[in-house]
Amino acid sequence: MKKPILPAVILASVISMPSMAGVPLSGVWTLQDSNNTQETLDSAIEGVVQEMNFLFRAIGRTVLKRETHVCHSWMLATTDESFLWQCDEIPANELALTANQTETMSDDGRLITGSYKEGDRYVATVLESERGKRTNLWRMVSENELEYTTTLESDKIPKPLTWKLTYTRN
Repeated sequence: MKKPILPAVILASVISMPSMAGVPLSGVWTLQDSNNTQETLDSAIEGVVQEMNFLFRAIGRTVLKRETHVCHSWMLATTDESFLWQCDEIPANELALTANQTETMSDDGRLITGSYKEGDRYVATVLESERGKRTNLWRMVSENELEYTTTLESDKIPKPLTWKLTYTRN
């Protein structure tokens, strides 16, 4: 699932490929109003951590901060076979469009299954491992505005951790 950072020439050719079912998400998206985004994420983490047993809060906070990241830009691309997404300079992820689930190994040796879903104005990916589930949802608000929502779920946290950010097309 993890791919090396796409060089500019390859990125340009992938972005120019047609997207499935006309969802116009392909391209590079930049975070709007980045002044408060880390505070938004930190507040969401605190909302989950405060519901944890007092003894586990410090560990829970550390783990959730490690598993979350504010992406200042997204590169999204759909080919005939797969959907690719890249947050900042982190290696790109890829899921097959036709398979119900794609299996891969994480950097630390965990089996991760991923699935892809596309609707009228959105694309969603669901990544699951023994640690829990991460759902990424990119939804078109307008031609040049994208809303990104992430939800982390695990039996180790008392409730799902969700945060939402808005991006504009470059």
